[in-house]
Amino acid sequence: MIEPSKKTGIAEAHSKLILMGEHAVVYRKPAIAIPFPILNASSIIEKTNSKIIYINSHLYNGPADAAPTFLQGIVKSIDAVLTYLQKPKMGFTIHIKSEIPIGRGLGSSAAIALAVIKAVFQYFQVRADKSLLLKFVEIAEKHAHGNPSGIDMEAAYEKEPIWFIKGEKTDTIKIKCPFFLVVADTGRFGETYAAVSSIREKYESNRRETELAINKIADATFEAKMALQSGRLPALGQAMNEAQRQLTNLGVSDNHLDNLIALARQKGALGAKLTGGGRGGCMIALTDSLSTAEGLAQQLLAGGASQAWAYQVQSTD
Repeated sequence: MIEPSKKTGIAEAHSKLILMGEHAVVYRKPAIAIPFPILNASSIIEKTNSKIIYINSHLYNGPADAAPTFLQGIVKSIDAVLTYLQKPKMGFTIHIKSEIPIGRGLGSSAAIALAVIKAVFQYFQVRADKSLLLKFVEIAEKHAHGNPSGIDMEAAYEKEPIWFIKGEKTDTIKIKCPFFLVVADTGRFGETYAAVSSIREKYESNRRETELAINKIADATFEAKMALQSGRLPALGQAMNEAQRQLTNLGVSDNHLDNLIALARQKGALGAKLTGGGRGGCMIALTDSLSTAEGLAQQLLAGGASQAWAYQVQSTD
């Protein structure tokens, strides 16, 4: 347990799940993302007498300017905030703790960046609205992902499900009734960059079929939105299954994901699909109750998942 000093900044951010629309979102089609507060990232900033900034985490301890590549985006974000605030780049330690597994499509980099940036503003007792916070989080996201859609940082900030189209204003979705998800981790890093690149290559070599699959994912995403707003869980499950069919056609699923998805459906899930970039990472399954979700989580663990969580998404209507 970190004991905060008198001058501190303390903040956290949650992970996220892409319910619908992954990969299609790259082509400016809609996606639905939901907060996943079962897993969180947190940051505590403490005043020190050092002339440099230190980072303390379970993955790295040492000076910020010597941080490994995976933390360089965070360091660049911090530098940009300090420049904006006209504060010296010295005199505090940044403690980072994250429960979110890296490389699983759960938005770990965005959540960590948001927690750290929020803590920096709090440390200097400066209020920051959403647009200002995400301006600096985006620096870290670009370092981590090159040209991200922006959905991860939007979902890390919002506390309700979001309707996201790249380049457009993000809206929240009002959920008619609660629904229940199981999230299962394959235990392997998702190959998001390779998956995105492979679809781009398909788009260039076989545009008609690739566009057809992307458009079908978009159609399923619209169906899912209407199902959420009207409380029709079977229709939501059907939309998830259709999205998975198209993601498989695009080549971004894999055997381990397919096996867990098939098992979930065999055990009564209303729908199941990968979440995030695919080719590893996590899958999600929809059930009609929390007890069913908890039971399914255990069955997926027995079926080869490395971790599994049952989660209730509250209604917002």
